[in-house]
Amino acid sequence: MNTENQQGQPPIWKRLLHLSIVVAVVGTLAFVALRVLTSQLSQKDKPLELGGAPVPVQSRTLRGTYLALKNLNFKLTDEIEMKVHSLVGETIPFKKGAMTNFDDVNSFAIDIYQAEAEVDVKILQYIFNQIVFNYEGTPLKNLKMEFINVENDGKTEKRLKLSGDMKLVFWLGFEMIGKMYLDKENVLLIIEAESIKSLGNPMTKTMLDIVGLDLEKLLPIPRGRGLVMKENKIIVEPFSIFPPPKIGGYLSEIKLLDNSLWLKIDNEFKVKFPPLPDPKAANYLMLYKGDVKFGKLRMIDAYLQMIDQDQKDIFDFYLKKYTRPLGFGYSKIRPDGSVLAYIPDYNDTFTKGK
Repeated sequence: MNTENQQGQPPIWKRLLHLSIVVAVVGTLAFVALRVLTSQLSQKDKPLELGGAPVPVQSRTLRGTYLALKNLNFKLTDEIEMKVHSLVGETIPFKKGAMTNFDDVNSFAIDIYQAEAEVDVKILQYIFNQIVFNYEGTPLKNLKMEFINVENDGKTEKRLKLSGDMKLVFWLGFEMIGKMYLDKENVLLIIEAESIKSLGNPMTKTMLDIVGLDLEKLLPIPRGRGLVMKENKIIVEPFSIFPPPKIGGYLSEIKLLDNSLWLKIDNEFKVKFPPLPDPKAANYLMLYKGDVKFGKLRMIDAYLQMIDQDQKDIFDFYLKKYTRPLGFGYSKIRPDGSVLAYIPDYNDTFTKGK
């Protein structure tokens, strides 16, 4: 027996089931809308507005020590690192007249003049879960991030896919796909939702629009988290979501790669470095001018090149635990007073013993 009607429509029970699901979803969203509106009336801490003209960490005069990095896996914590292809900047002690103390990453900032670097999308995912949204009352948890390819007007483009759990009245799974681009004027990363799916419904974003809801109203974020919601955009201050040392600089370009976010920084301020003590080194960290402190060692008018002992792969360098690889390396003092320190990758030291 054919259960479809003469016009080829689905059977009446399927249409009624579909209608009941739609009504249930719209009803839930309407209830959520009322909860959101009433909660916003009593909300004391409004989200902090981001943006404004880019401000460097300091003025263009040497207060710290010039810094040059080449081919470094620059580790900030055990879990957070960035692949630095090249970087020129300056370390700036917060205390006036102090030297750069590499034993205290909270005592100085890095003002980046030029750089090209990559951050793995899994590290961005970790930062969002463990730093940005890791607080009591968070509206998002269990976030997963990946860059995917989508077809747009016959062209393949990269998009950010963000999924996890969001708290409305109760925790709901969601999936969002959106564009990720740079607001150059205000030096902000923008994640703009193009589609949102929840409860298995791909029309969630459309339904939210119908009842006057968006990410800003659904997911209010407290001050000081490094991002805000604005309508259906997530606006991120890129440097404020990373752990110390504090980083500043003009972010001029970004690209979404298969598994990482590529960043270009250019403040158009050039530093004239002297010749490298070891010009053949491909992976290194160099300090020039200013005074620096490493443990019980102090270098006045620094001229130091820290070189990867294994030039075949990227230099794995952990700023907070630099003393470990130093213990497995060696140094030379040249006639001009410059210092060469040859040290192994941080990760390699665990195969060399404790």
